[in-house]
Parts: sequence; C-alpha cells; structure tokens
Amino acid sequence: MPTSESTQSKGVELGVDWEQTSCPLCGADQPHLMLTGPDRLLGLPGTFRLVQCGDCGHAYLNPRPTQETIGAYYPPEYAPYHAPDDAAAKPQTTAAKRVGPLRRCLRWFLDPQGEFIPPLTQSPRRALEIGCADGWFLERLKTQGWEVSGVEFSPDAVATAQQRGLDVQLGTLESANLPENHFDAVFLWMVLEHLHDPQATLREIHRILKPDGWLMFSVPNFGAWDRRFFGRFWYALDLPRHLQHFTPRTVKRLLSETGFETDRIIYQRTANNLVGSLGYWWRDRFPNSRLAATLIRHCDAPRTGLVLLLAIPAKVWAWLRQGGGLTVVARPKTDSLTSSDSAE
Repeated sequence: MPTSESTQSKGVELGVDWEQTSCPLCGADQPHLMLTGPDRLLGLPGTFRLVQCGDCGHAYLNPRPTQETIGAYYPPEYAPYHAPDDAAAKPQTTAAKRVGPLRRCLRWFLDPQGEFIPPLTQSPRRALEIGCADGWFLERLKTQGWEVSGVEFSPDAVATAQQRGLDVQLGTLESANLPENHFDAVFLWMVLEHLHDPQATLREIHRILKPDGWLMFSVPNFGAWDRRFFGRFWYALDLPRHLQHFTPRTVKRLLSETGFETDRIIYQRTANNLVGSLGYWWRDRFPNSRLAATLIRHCDAPRTGLVLLLAIPAKVWAWLRQGGGLTVVARPKTDSLTSSDSAE
C-alpha cells in the first residue's frame, strides 16, 4: 500500500517521518482501507489512513508516524497529560458541590477506569503506571498505601509529576530497565492504543510483574455501536495518536499471546464518545457552531447536567456490552510461568 503523499507532505511541516507497518497484532500484511481522516481533536496537519488486517481483523493506522517523530502530535496542551477535569472530581454546579450523594452518583456514572484497584492485602505493595501523565492516578494509589512509580513520554508531564514528589521516569517502559518480578500491579489507562508495538510492551510488563500480580488497562472500544454509527467522526479515533484500535476479541488475543489470561473485561459507563462524535459530526456541517464546540469540550470537562442526562443510556450501553471504553483486568498465565521456570 503506497504511503499517502498528502500525509507525508503535511507531516513535513511538523518534522514527522512516516513508516509502513504490517499488522501489529498478528504480523500479516493484508491491510484493507477502512477510512481516512484528519486530526479532529487538535487540528494538526495531515490526512491519516485507518486500515483493518484481513487476517485477524485488528484495526491500525498505516502508514504511521515513526516512534522517534510522533511526539510532534503530542503538544503540551494535549489533555491526557493533565488530571481529568471531570464532573465527578470537580462538580460544576453548586448543588453537586453541596450534596455528597450527588457527587458520589456522578463518580459512579462516569467511572472512567472501571474503578478496579487490586486489594492492598500486604505492605508494601508496588504499583507502576505506564503513561502516568502528571501523576494524578499515582497520587490516588499512594493515598491508599501503595508504593508508586511511573513512566511517561511527555517531559512537561514528568516535570509536574516530579514536582509532586512522585517517582516518575521520562521515556518508555522498555527504556526504563525495571527489575524483574518487582511489581504487584501495573496500570495503563488509555495508553495501549498509542503504542507502536503493544506486544513488546505487554511482554515487558510480564517480565517485571510478580507471578501473582495484576495488569489493569483501559482502551477505547472499537467494537462499540457508536463507532460503527459515526464512522470517521467517532471521537475515540483520535488520528494519528491512536495507532491501535482494539475490540474485546483482539484484546483477549493480545493478552493470550503475551503470557496473560483475561480475568475480566468491564464495559465503562461513559457516553463521552457519543457526545464527542456528535460534536465532530455537527462541526463538519456547521464549522462555526458553538453547540459543536460545547459538545467536544464536554469530553475533557464533562458538564454535570449532560452527565446526568446521559447516565441511564450510558449504563444501558455498558450492560449491553457496547460501552465506549473497556477496562481490562488480567493475570500472568500459570502455564506460561511454569514453562518459563522449567526452561531455566
């Protein structure tokens, strides 16, 4: 498949290099074009191609920015580098601030990570977050008694986390060179879809995780109905930053092939993708629409009223396994650990 000349020429403006790739999940070279689209979130230059593997069905960006130059698409203002300004964490109405039950209700409905943290049954327990941004989740773990460490790609986010007194390294998991069998839990919240080689990352996690440890991560649900309905306007496409697009089936395959077994998949109770997709669709028709801007802005700073309005539909979609985000809980395979020990 030829590299898009439009994409390459636009990428030059940012100093981005491009590469072709086979399927990151199965290695097959049978890409079928699904759609093309721009960077709708930040408006950075380029037109990007999303393809689907003809062998395993995994969807991925191809061509894609190289690992060395993709940072041009992650400016400091990129929202995930900062603590979420959600309606549960910072209620935006006087009533929500005053009424404790309403605040707890909002947090239950938003539930961005599926709220799964393994029980702290002994001390110390070591946790690592990959892609920890400015450390807001690590601080939460720390208050619950965990010893925390982080790895982050953004220098600005790392600086903020370190100012908070957190042990956060700049770089990738592979460059961090962490000790084997060291961590009780590893977290990646909306990170795996950004990685060039998710298999390599999960294998490295398997190496540093204790045999009885926990792996928790979240990804957008590419199998959700709103993705099929909105197509190129789906909010969680986030081209070109999302290099991988997972479904429950492809997540299970990825885990199995990297030495993990799936403990559970939680379908998140969130309507953010629906709201953001509506915003993109409306903005495409009415470029100067204030309504479109409000809908898109909601995804980074949810408004209490809209959260409550969509709370019941979001819960129903999650119950039907159509939630826009997946929280995945996995454990190292017992048989893989046994074979590894016997090989030694």
